[in-house]
Amino acid sequence: MADPVALHYEESGSGTAVVLLHGYPFDHTLWRAQIAALSDTYRVIAPDLRGHGASPAPAGDYSMDLLAADVAALLDRLGVERAVWAGHSMGGYVALAALRAMPERVAGLLLCASHPFADPPEKAASRRESAAQALREGTAPVVSGMLHLLFKPGTNLETISAYLIRSAMLKTPPQGVAGVLGGMAVRPDAVDVLRPLDPPKAILAGREDQIVKLADLQALVADLPHVALRVIDGAGHLPMIEQPEATTAALRAFLAAR
Repeated sequence: MADPVALHYEESGSGTAVVLLHGYPFDHTLWRAQIAALSDTYRVIAPDLRGHGASPAPAGDYSMDLLAADVAALLDRLGVERAVWAGHSMGGYVALAALRAMPERVAGLLLCASHPFADPPEKAASRRESAAQALREGTAPVVSGMLHLLFKPGTNLETISAYLIRSAMLKTPPQGVAGVLGGMAVRPDAVDVLRPLDPPKAILAGREDQIVKLADLQALVADLPHVALRVIDGAGHLPMIEQPEATTAALRAFLAAR
């Protein structure tokens, strides 16, 4: 595995450390409302993952283990031995990789609009094709078709929120896009990581998520009753943007109940 890179990050507040991990292809500002709200009680650390935002984007595929190791190295720099890891979409895959590889560093795990399943073969192949396209043609052609899937159906994509999300996506360098697509394509199934009772685990879902289907998450937690499922009404794949207050409240409830 490659050496960790020094991640760009935002840190605010004091208390129990909470790591907020963004999804693909965004940056830490996805969690802007939650960083501001939770830092009254917690030490909130929100990095730009490798290949995103202001963090380095070296060549090669970025496995979820590698992204988790980058975050662990950041926590080492900050003197944090153990934290609650909350990950959105791909950030959830990173948090699951951390729990598998270094459980002693995870005080709690929350998946937001995310899941523990590996890609089926056709999805993995599609990711590899998109990775190659990003390296040939740049970021824009790869992410241009994503925007309408991120928000709940019927959302006006001319709003300031949609504009900011589009801008963050387009800033992701082609190597970052390719790197994480390659890494996501080969990630293993992680349902087994959720099975132990400790540490506390929960899933936060947008009721109208077009990417991570609520029915799939409901079936998952039916088999894993110790994993709490909280559904955010009026939200798709970006509940922290679409329903920021409800998302913050759900995070607070999880953190308080650990």
